[in-house]
Amino acid sequence: MGAVVGAVTRASVVPPVQPIDGPFAERVVNVLTPLLGPHTAKRALAMICKRAGKDAAELGPDDLQLAQTTLRPMLRTLIGNEVTIRVLADLEAEEAS
Repeated sequence: MGAVVGAVTRASVVPPVQPIDGPFAERVVNVLTPLLGPHTAKRALAMICKRAGKDAAELGPDDLQLAQTTLRPMLRTLIGNEVTIRVLADLEAEEAS
């Protein structure tokens, strides 16, 4: 069990870090790492996995929209709206290639 944060356990708030298995998961981490660092990029992947209800290896092109929707608020806070738009476009371009 995770550390207790108020009445909610930390484990229920912070999704576990996912192994970077699968091409889509690799793309997400590769696009985010230069701006956020490797740890935060992996945390972002874990957020996507939790929202999708899938392991990183199960993520694919059909999850692109969900990934962008999940990442947008966090990225806006961390790197601003203009850079967020470019990063999400980069993620889409990577997926299209």
